[in-house]
Amino acid sequence: MNTEQAGSIIKALRRSLMVPVFYNEDYDVCEKVMSICFEEGIEMFEFTNRGARAAENFTRMQELVKTRYPGKYLGIGTIKTPADADLFVKLKPDFVVSPIVNLEVGAICADNDVPWMPGCITPTEIHLALTNGAAVVKIFPASLVAPSFIKAVKAVFPDINLMPTGGIKADIVILKEWLDAGVLCVGMGSELLERELIQQKNWDQLRDKIQKARQLILSCVTD
Repeated sequence: MNTEQAGSIIKALRRSLMVPVFYNEDYDVCEKVMSICFEEGIEMFEFTNRGARAAENFTRMQELVKTRYPGKYLGIGTIKTPADADLFVKLKPDFVVSPIVNLEVGAICADNDVPWMPGCITPTEIHLALTNGAAVVKIFPASLVAPSFIKAVKAVFPDINLMPTGGIKADIVILKEWLDAGVLCVGMGSELLERELIQQKNWDQLRDKIQKARQLILSCVTD
């Protein structure tokens, strides 16, 4: 694994504190949602491999990041199989996120110097991920555990970088509990990127929601 690249990703995650997680078949929608996130100060964006146009849209989004948002990071998520990993590492993502620990996926990421963030829900899975090169461990689904789980894990793996994802709401009490427990950042899907607003293309309200969520999570570490 490229430790310099992994280090840059971890620093950006620490600054952003949140990672939007998103997929849409319509490229224009993808472009708009990602652009709003980046313009509101979020440095990371996870586009998920959840539809037929994932590779096509991801490629176009990458070009946009290079030309309009240099210094921001675009990764690919929902990478479950070696075939998925082979396809997407050729597209040069900044990072790869998985909902599971597939060691073949981890090996492909390592061979291509792409930081790997596998999904875990038990200490055994976490240990397996760490010993096979995970840069960050995604706790998924986070709705099944509580911040107390993070504290217990950190007691055993003190240097681990954790990113709980799934069911975390943009609520100051909830966000502060996770951050105080010692997570690096949180992943947020529909809790942040509200489906109804996106379906209606209500970009002003979506921007306002992202802006407020960003302010909330920053206040959790500056209070």
